[in-house]
Amino acid sequence: MIAALLVMLQAAAGPVADTPPPRRNPTRCPELTVEEGDIVVCGRPEPQEQFRLRPLTRRYDPVGGPGTGFRVGSGQGNVYAATQQSPDGKPDKRIMVTLKFPF
Repeated sequence: MIAALLVMLQAAAGPVADTPPPRRNPTRCPELTVEEGDIVVCGRPEPQEQFRLRPLTRRYDPVGGPGTGFRVGSGQGNVYAATQQSPDGKPDKRIMVTLKFPF
């Protein structure tokens, strides 16, 4: 019973479109001198501008220094491992944490 109802719903036609969808005209290429490494894509409609990649914000800038960087509020930090020789000649393994905050 349910299968027959689903088959009938699939066969039902929707309303007829009165007018065809508006035709999109491609934009013209700008007349610029292309510098080395630049890519110019022409003929894209304006509504597609929303899908264009934007530059990343400073939020994703890598944190400098050795190890793994992370952000702490307005500051930044690093976690890394270091090995030194202790005064008695044994290796001294350390985990170092560096925090930097603007003032």
